[in-house]
Amino acid sequence: MVAIHAAVIGYVRSRVARLSNMQSSAIEIGLMRFQNPNVPDCTYQFQLHAIVDPSRRFRGEERLKLNQLPITEAAEQMLRQVDASWLNDPSQKEIRERLMDVVLQHLDEPLVQRVVITDWLCLPSQSVPMTSNIITASL
Repeated sequence: MVAIHAAVIGYVRSRVARLSNMQSSAIEIGLMRFQNPNVPDCTYQFQLHAIVDPSRRFRGEERLKLNQLPITEAAEQMLRQVDASWLNDPSQKEIRERLMDVVLQHLDEPLVQRVVITDWLCLPSQSVPMTSNIITASL
């Protein structure tokens, strides 16, 4: 009985130790901020993250860092031209699909499983300074 108890405790401890050493498969691409001409009174801002294959996390992070600025530029250009109804969609399905296309266009291999949008804000355009100290990409 004591041996079984010790084996179970050892197994649980090994699983906890393994889980505590795992890295997240989410990689931050950066802060996106744009103004859509169809919605001139609002400046949109959000954080963009990529979920990469956990077995290829290092390669995914390396490729995303290398292409961070072109991805950010292409994403912001695309976002300035999207249909205004997409910006009001709570699920952000179309925007996420288009952002995924932008990310995959800049990678030479399919490392990203999906993109995640967090901290979605619609800021009044008058409150956003023309010159800003915000860094638009922070990988």
